[in-house]
Amino acid sequence: MRLSKFMSYALRHQPQKFGLEPDAYGFVRVPNLLTVLRDRYGDLETSDLERAVQDCPKRRFEIRGEKIRARYGHSVDVMLDAQPCRPPELLFHGTSPAMKDSILEEGIKPMKRKYVHLSKTTEEAFQVGGRRSKNPVVFAVKAEEAHGKGIKFYDMGLVVLTAEVPARFVRFADE
Repeated sequence: MRLSKFMSYALRHQPQKFGLEPDAYGFVRVPNLLTVLRDRYGDLETSDLERAVQDCPKRRFEIRGEKIRARYGHSVDVMLDAQPCRPPELLFHGTSPAMKDSILEEGIKPMKRKYVHLSKTTEEAFQVGGRRSKNPVVFAVKAEEAHGKGIKFYDMGLVVLTAEVPARFVRFADE
């Protein structure tokens, strides 16, 4: 778990801090990431890295050949190479109660990240919001309607990304 968290930090938010040079899609060379990980955790092999990628239930990482990347959650500029998808009728967003009024007025914005993260179930959204608050608020996003108005969604597995969600497509999940 610690390895996965550190990989997320290094690949999503601070690659330059660790001497990693991501390409336009966020990929870095596996040997370069292994060097960073060994400096922190000691002797690790490529198989340890592969296991961390495979064991991540949220499918945060992807290995292609000799390169690895975080698939989503970046605060640094990366391009998505996923194709837009047709979303389900509703997606969900969990957050702290402090964000409630702002979201109802302005919609859901990516804040410090490049994309808004949406969950496919209220349970997942509640869990995500629980990282920021003991009593998270869960919003429903009228994703199918938003898609019909030209908003693009990208299915990344457990998470669906979009640039932002205007307030007119947001309501409380329990309404």
